[in-house]
Amino acid sequence: MGVLHEPEDQHFSPALMRSTVVITGCLVMLAVLEIWVWLTLSSSFAKVSVTGSMIVTALSFFITGNTFRLRDIRRRVGNRARAGRIAPIDALSTLPPRETIARRFMLGTVGAVVGVGTLILTMIFSGDEQQGAREAMVASVLGIVCAMLCFVGGTFARPID
Repeated sequence: MGVLHEPEDQHFSPALMRSTVVITGCLVMLAVLEIWVWLTLSSSFAKVSVTGSMIVTALSFFITGNTFRLRDIRRRVGNRARAGRIAPIDALSTLPPRETIARRFMLGTVGAVVGVGTLILTMIFSGDEQQGAREAMVASVLGIVCAMLCFVGGTFARPID
């Protein structure tokens, strides 16, 4: 199994090396995209709108992906407790409550909807500008792609509490 193997007792450890690599990769990808936005877009409205939207969207998608991972771990531990392989009290003491998972999903969903909505509105309203319309549209699409990659990164990283 090697690199992809996670020892069972490290599921809720602080972000370790592999998670650090994933989080750093997402941040570097977002930073490169933001620098490209600030170098290529001429409209200050589009720069600020796309920059803020990309950050909110990528962070929200990462949180949502990471929460999917947390929910799956909770389900696996619960299945093991129901099967009698571990004591139910031990399972409950190591897992976050369902309300925490639901709140994280809500936070990620609201941020993702707001961020993607703003990127789409920026794409629509940038069509009225004389210069930089194509760059703003490309930046919005790349922001959505970056957010999707951050979602995948969030599902790969260890759950962050």
